[in-house]
Amino acid sequence: MDKRTVKNSAAGFTLAEVLVVVVIIGIAAIIAIPMVSSTSGMQVTSAAREISSALLYAQTVSISTKNQYQVVFDTANNSYSVCDAAGNVIKNPVFVNELYQVDYDNDDRRKNLSLVTADFDGTNTVWFDQLGSPYAGAISASPTTMNSGTITVQAGDKSMNITIEPFTGRININ
Repeated sequence: MDKRTVKNSAAGFTLAEVLVVVVIIGIAAIIAIPMVSSTSGMQVTSAAREISSALLYAQTVSISTKNQYQVVFDTANNSYSVCDAAGNVIKNPVFVNELYQVDYDNDDRRKNLSLVTADFDGTNTVWFDQLGSPYAGAISASPTTMNSGTITVQAGDKSMNITIEPFTGRININ
């Protein structure tokens, strides 16, 4: 009887091939997961900068026109707007045909964002005088200087605080 080598005809992958595929999937996951998880971080950073810009715009227009302008936050409706002294929403300087108001709930690009807090000495409104100094609450003839002002914006598990310094009106993002 002739002894012949019998070849195994069962199809399959070798251990080395399986390990290579697992390593490639692991590398892809290491690259892709931070990109997906940092989306909320980028959204909250963008929103904080946008709020800071609205505050700075109201302050700058107050100085240049020698009129009071205010930023009114509505955390219940997830929105804010830049208004004149009478409380009328002003036109957006970038999108001229639109009013300067931001509504996170009704904007598909901002649906994941929320205004957690907007506190200016217990009110939701900050306004600036002709020198750019911030004041809290309703515009009045004899205002009291704001002691503290903080806005917190959140997307997912990421949040940022925007603070307004008393007297100077300096805006900080933390």
